[in-house]
Amino acid sequence: MNVLADPTAKAYAREEIIIRSSVKKVYSIVSEINNWPSWQGNVASAKIEGMPEAGKTFIWKANSLVIKSKLHTVNPYAEIGWTGKIWWISAVHNWKFEETNEGTKVIVEESLKGLGSGTMGKSLTEGMKKNLQELKQEAES
Repeated sequence: MNVLADPTAKAYAREEIIIRSSVKKVYSIVSEINNWPSWQGNVASAKIEGMPEAGKTFIWKANSLVIKSKLHTVNPYAEIGWTGKIWWISAVHNWKFEETNEGTKVIVEESLKGLGSGTMGKSLTEGMKKNLQELKQEAES
């Protein structure tokens, strides 16, 4: 991962889940940014031009917030991560995918820094758990 989430940040969450589907399918769902609204309930829109690659920017809207993000890591079927900004809060969001006997182990981490980020820890964790369940439902269907 080119940029790591900071576990000492005022808001930090790390969750994992086993999804009974191939790494290729699970990674593809997460990396197809334009399709995020089809499986993530809190994402209203997402737009990236072309294929995801490190250095490429994208804009998305989640929970009524418009977020400009930049991919920092794209390693197909292994990991993808981006940074983003909302007002004065900076985010690092990373996904890792590991093949297991049961399917795919997905590990997601996010850290938020900046004024007001300390109040977002609980919603960050709850949102992450919800997104993992949505990903599981999408990948196992």
